[in-house]
Amino acid sequence: MEFLILLIIVVAILVVPLKMAAGMLGARNTGVFSCLFALLLAVIIQHFVGGMIPGVTEELGLLITIPLAAIAYMLVLGTGFLKGILIAIIQGLLTIALTLLLGGFVAAV
Repeated sequence: MEFLILLIIVVAILVVPLKMAAGMLGARNTGVFSCLFALLLAVIIQHFVGGMIPGVTEELGLLITIPLAAIAYMLVLGTGFLKGILIAIIQGLLTIALTLLLGGFVAAV
């Protein structure tokens, strides 16, 4: 039961910032399952490309993952490439903020 609750929390932390960013920038498909599928597609694309390019530093990896995530968001969420890049950046910032907020809440309890 605890695993199921943890899984729901992790999925919410990943999907909610993407849904918010896509909604703010006017993407066509902003449903929960569309956002979840876009995240899964972005991870698959990033894993595939990451396997093709060995020895990538963390900074360069971040610069590579943003356009790759933008491609996935462009395909699934029905937006342009530049809006996909903005969605990826905003989603990353919101995910960090939500994780810090949740961590502070758990530490206070």
